[in-house]
Amino acid sequence: MGTILYFDPFGGASGDMLLGSLVDLGVEVERLREVLDGMGLHGWTLVAERDRQQGFAGTRVRVEVSGDQAPARHLADIEALLDGARLPDGVRARALAAFECIFEAEAEVHGVPVEQAHLHELAATDAVVDIVGVCAAVEMLGVDRVACGPVAVGTGTVQTAHGLLPVPPPAVVRLLHGVPLAGHAAAGEMTTPTGATLLRTLVREFGPLPAGTVLRTGIGLGTRHFPGVPNMLRAFLLEESVPRLAGRAMVMVETTVDDQSGEMLGWLTERARRAGALDAWCLTGAGRKGRPVTELRALVEPPLADAVVAALFEEGATLGVRVLACYRPEIERHIIDAPTRFGVIPVKVGVFDGRVVSVKPELDVCAAAAAEHQVSLAAVREEACSAVIGIGNLWDEG
Repeated sequence: MGTILYFDPFGGASGDMLLGSLVDLGVEVERLREVLDGMGLHGWTLVAERDRQQGFAGTRVRVEVSGDQAPARHLADIEALLDGARLPDGVRARALAAFECIFEAEAEVHGVPVEQAHLHELAATDAVVDIVGVCAAVEMLGVDRVACGPVAVGTGTVQTAHGLLPVPPPAVVRLLHGVPLAGHAAAGEMTTPTGATLLRTLVREFGPLPAGTVLRTGIGLGTRHFPGVPNMLRAFLLEESVPRLAGRAMVMVETTVDDQSGEMLGWLTERARRAGALDAWCLTGAGRKGRPVTELRALVEPPLADAVVAALFEEGATLGVRVLACYRPEIERHIIDAPTRFGVIPVKVGVFDGRVVSVKPELDVCAAAAAEHQVSLAAVREEACSAVIGIGNLWDEG
């Protein structure tokens, strides 16, 4: 069993709200300051205090900056800053990934190479401290994984260095591709570029609160005031109640058809795979009045769901589809080159809970070897399986 850090951004997400929730969760401010001092930045102070927001208590964190803010920075400037900083390797890696993420989003939004993209708000001293601080706080908690609920983004407009922009602004939209958004939206910017960047970088699973035991909770308070919605973010530290299988969030695209030939169904599953589905298949059944029907299903990673749906619509296969959120537990899979007297045979090995539970030689390679050596396919497969078992636990080496 492991520990999970779960963010609930129902009132929005920003760098200071995320950092406040982690301090409220138990991260020591003094330890944070020690890590952040390693960046070598001057003229800032990290202040954390208990406060209230629309009747709810929590921790408000702010970065007080003296003097002028830093000018617009390019990715190379941020890389130089982080490379020269005295930071733990994990913190530096997470922070660099966050900045690379936002620079890529900005470059795409403005149609320029990443090297030419520059940031105003996100390159300011307070934003740098927020991003590195959140990465450091997550590292201090030592959790096994980070998850997050639907993200509230807001409505209306926001004033930026590029002028008046709609909410959510283009960079935030790009950062949140494939991320579930909350159904409620207050007037104003609920999730900032800093908040979206950190969630996109740190979170590996978006969805409902995972099953487990709540160990601690923290509330990070923001500075905005939205009618009827407190500007706060909750953080949960949970212990999983059952051992977790390796896996990832997916969506199932499915539709029921009753007027397609077998050849056409085969082509539709192929189109779904080409559009990005990990797998696609058909199930037969009975519809109204006992008419035979076929249900077409495709398992897809969330960002590619629209492309798979579009492929089915383009073929005129259906008038509508169902897109269902699901979760795909997966065992560890490794490809091992097994030496045999028929040549090297790639073998797919499945490992669960430290034990080998599946050994499957690559069929096409086995068939070619069998034909070349004029032996049965079964003989090649059997020798390949035996060779893998004799190699030992190579997968334990990473």
